[in-house]
Amino acid sequence: MNTIESAELRFIENMGLIFERSGASKTLGRVFGRLLLAEQPKTLDQIAADLFFSKATASLTMRQGLALRLFEKVSIPGERKDLYQARSESWISLMADKINTLIEWEALVGQGLCILKPENQFAVENLSAMKDYLDFLRWYMEDFREQYELWKKGQINKKTAKETRHE
Repeated sequence: MNTIESAELRFIENMGLIFERSGASKTLGRVFGRLLLAEQPKTLDQIAADLFFSKATASLTMRQGLALRLFEKVSIPGERKDLYQARSESWISLMADKINTLIEWEALVGQGLCILKPENQFAVENLSAMKDYLDFLRWYMEDFREQYELWKKGQINKKTAKETRHE
């Protein structure tokens, strides 16, 4: 087992807390954090030992992470055990899922507006404000992936990206 530095442990624990606040398990976040910091792919035994989990907990968490495409199984010649690493671009998919969830929220709020009676002014105002904000978020983020690809290629001037985006 590698000794994990205290700063790394804080990072791993904070990743767990962010996952927990996002509706996932803290354990899943901790494994993701550990794999992000790993110098090489890890076995279940290594993950369990590093994070003081049982192997069963590490196995269950790994299956969840594989299903969510946060992790991937890798093969190294001569290694008999399964090895895992964080998928380097998994967070892009996670953010795309969040954007899709916003679109679902927007549709649901629109459905709510359609069924309201006009005299229910309080509900109309609440849902209208929600819909307006969700419309804005969808508009602002609809070309998220394309903008990110341009950013990575250096085709967006990072200093003026926000000003250009708001023209």
